[in-house]
Amino acid sequence: MTNEPSDLSAPLIAAVVVGFFPEVDVLQALLSRLHTQVQQLYLVDNGGCDALDLSALPGCQHIKLDKNYGLGYALNKGFEAANKNGASYVATFDQDSAPPDNLIATLFAQHLLLKNKQINCAAIGPSFFDRREIKKVYFPFYKEGTKGIQTILPQNHMDNTKIVEVDVLITSGMLIRTDAWLDTLRYDDGMFVDYTDTEWCFRARDKGYRLFGSTEVQMGHALSDAPPVRLFKLNFFHYSALRRYYYFRNTLLICKKPYVSAAWKKRLLTGLALRFIVSLFYESKRWSQFIMMCKGIWAGLHNKNGAYSK
Repeated sequence: MTNEPSDLSAPLIAAVVVGFFPEVDVLQALLSRLHTQVQQLYLVDNGGCDALDLSALPGCQHIKLDKNYGLGYALNKGFEAANKNGASYVATFDQDSAPPDNLIATLFAQHLLLKNKQINCAAIGPSFFDRREIKKVYFPFYKEGTKGIQTILPQNHMDNTKIVEVDVLITSGMLIRTDAWLDTLRYDDGMFVDYTDTEWCFRARDKGYRLFGSTEVQMGHALSDAPPVRLFKLNFFHYSALRRYYYFRNTLLICKKPYVSAAWKKRLLTGLALRFIVSLFYESKRWSQFIMMCKGIWAGLHNKNGAYSK
């Protein structure tokens, strides 16, 4: 890891990585890249990370949980440790990202730029592309406008505007002010996995914080089990039947929140209906997908949260 800042007043930056039965080589590479970019590094182990060689990463703290409590719970544990050790900013990561060497430095510099402009920014995230695809196709950012939810294509802003204001960011690569997390913005561990980050973003914006996407720095990421299918200007991700349950349940749970706008509810529910239909055509195990989507809908309608139980 980088040494302590020579300027003792400089903020400490931590990275929190959540692992769950990972591809060992991918997660090892992620930790190694982050090790040189931050002052604190935490691996929160939801299970299956014992094969990692953490001896090669001095100072990396392994927070091993006794079972998988979900993404939100794990992120909160990482934030608690980082905050206890004085971190002013925390970068959160899924286990399957491939950050560039300048990721943290770039996002931190942009935080300072916004702070100097007296903009109350809670988090900044990079632009994303699926690291498994041959052609680099960027995932869009989204921002609500007068005509509904607008799509912001990162490639259209890389030569001029380096930061764009957005409504939502994804977990991986998000650099967050610790004081924002302390301001009752702990992650909702009841979401368990899907939309944990989206729900956090909606709450942050409801409290007056602003979120930004960086087009200056890009990161490869695997957002699902396989590269997405792109139809109707939407990305349809390949997920296991269990992930379908969480996705459908949590979409409905989010749409019941008072801090989610009507425009976003319309987009999320429309997307959910399309995904229900499309997944029955492009997923291989259609019957199990159908059953779990129906269970997710039932659970969402009946306000069920936490881990799936039969």
